[in-house]
This record gives sequence, C-alpha cells and structure tokens, in this order.
Amino acid sequence: MYNDLKNNTLPRFYQMTAWSFGATMLLYSLIAGAGFLTFGAASNGYILNNYATGDFLMSLSRVAIAVSITASYPLLFDGTRDGLLDLFKVKNRTNGLLNKVTLAILATVTVMAAKMTDLGLVASLGGATFGTALVFIYPCLMFLKHQAKKGEKGNFETILTKVIALLGVVMGAIGTGMALKGVDI
Repeated sequence: MYNDLKNNTLPRFYQMTAWSFGATMLLYSLIAGAGFLTFGAASNGYILNNYATGDFLMSLSRVAIAVSITASYPLLFDGTRDGLLDLFKVKNRTNGLLNKVTLAILATVTVMAAKMTDLGLVASLGGATFGTALVFIYPCLMFLKHQAKKGEKGNFETILTKVIALLGVVMGAIGTGMALKGVDI
C-alpha cells in the first residue's frame, strides 16, 4: 500500500483516508505539544482547568463542552442500553424490559453523578480512555482482524496499523494518568 500511495495509484478514497489520518495525528501532536509547552508539568488532565476563569474564549469552550455533553447524552444512553442488552444476549426486547433497563441505568448514573463533584475528571477520563480507543485503537483492531481473515500478515500496512494502535494505547495511558493525577480515589 505504501508504494501505491507513493505512486498515487490508490483509489481517491484511500488516499483521502491516509491523508486525513496523517493530518489528524499531526494536529493531535501539535496541540498536545503546545499545551505541554504552555503549562509544562502543571498541565491538568482537563486542560480547560489550566486557564483563568475570566478568560472569555475558555468560558465559551466550557459552555461548548457542557452543550456537547448534554446534547450527546440521549444518543450515548441509547447505545449504552442497547450495548448492555447485546452483552447479556437479550433477544426479546419488549417496551417493559427497555423501560426497566432504562430506569436501572438512569438510577446508577444518577447515584454516580451525586457522588462525583468534578465533571472535568469525568470528561478528561472519558476522553483519555474511550475517546482514544474509539479514534485510534478500535479502527486498528478492526482492520487487523480484516487483514487476518484475508491472510495478510506482516506487510507494511499491518505493521503501521499495529504501531498506530500501540501509540493509541500509550496516549490513552498517559491521558488517563494525567486525568487521575492528584485525584483521591
């Protein structure tokens, strides 16, 4: 694939995908580097906490995060409920069962929300674990499984995918460590 990319013989979709992942990795690295250079070892896991509360742009960013969490909750909740039912292999999903599971999950989340006082911790921990896994690790695992079904192992594409997945694990571990730094658990 590397030679095909270099010689510009891949279909346009694959070229765009390769360039977009490369650009995303570069952008992530630049932003993370700039954040670390700005705050150094004092960087908080939830980077918005490092900025002054009177900073107007950062206040807008905080509002945007709150709107994002509020607006995405129903979609995430529905996926969580369906994922739990899939995990327990529940086939017959009646309205009564869906209502009971919905109430049980809502009760659990409400109790957890009542005990947690730092939304920044939740956002930074979720981003470090689930966000990194969703963006870097899961696509690589799906690709590797697809390659294994085709019987392709050890080519440049597969090795690069393993490196990206490993970097995702490392970034997730660092992000999780930074999010939990100074937190009493």
